[in-house]
Amino acid sequence: MANAFWRSLFSGRASILAALPWSDDRLLTTQERELVTPSIQQFQLGEGSEGKGLKARARVSALAADDPDFLPALDLFIREEQRHSSDLGRFLDREGIARLKRHWVDGVFRHVRKLAGLELSLSVLVTAEIIAVPYYSALAEATGSPLLRAICARILDDEMDHLRYQSHNLSRLRSLPRSHADFGEWATRSLLMFGTLVIVWKEHDQLFRAGGYSWTRFRCECEVLLDDVASGAITGSAYRRLQWSQSGF
Repeated sequence: MANAFWRSLFSGRASILAALPWSDDRLLTTQERELVTPSIQQFQLGEGSEGKGLKARARVSALAADDPDFLPALDLFIREEQRHSSDLGRFLDREGIARLKRHWVDGVFRHVRKLAGLELSLSVLVTAEIIAVPYYSALAEATGSPLLRAICARILDDEMDHLRYQSHNLSRLRSLPRSHADFGEWATRSLLMFGTLVIVWKEHDQLFRAGGYSWTRFRCECEVLLDDVASGAITGSAYRRLQWSQSGF
């Protein structure tokens, strides 16, 4: 079963993580701090979901019945997302920046996931994973902090595999017999993506621009990744080929 591969990958990676440069004494400048603080606070909160609703829906899904590695792999995937939150939280603590306990954008995403079935829940997660690619790329470019750059690089490496993993599970779900409601969930993917792009750009446009992104570049990268997830075309070089030329954007 394919989820045996993901279970092995996520489990192995948890035990051999390379050390991040926490001993580097370079702190954010005042200008960098003003730029990235509200943005990192929001993403740190969003990365920390426990995934209780997702795991509950997964337990009663056809994927769990068909593949004994599905649930363990999903649990390891969620733990990896929580590690992203932990690393970002530790960075905030180091900089003396408070962590958020709630934010309206995170609240909206959690509410949608609670109302959704498994497929739409995974689609919401995929949307967040896709947006993470340009976001952490921009964040890495927006400051000179070696530690923050290293955190972003680690998260981006993880996200490549996360999108491949999500693409695999969504493809399996969509191959199953489907109800009209299922088709309704499938039809909301593009609308969900566009609406989320607008919200994220509105909330974080200054950081994206500091990292070299225009609205068009941000939207195009996300749309290409969404198509790749849907077609199963996510590969090890998927992110590298999305280094768009600045001209024309």
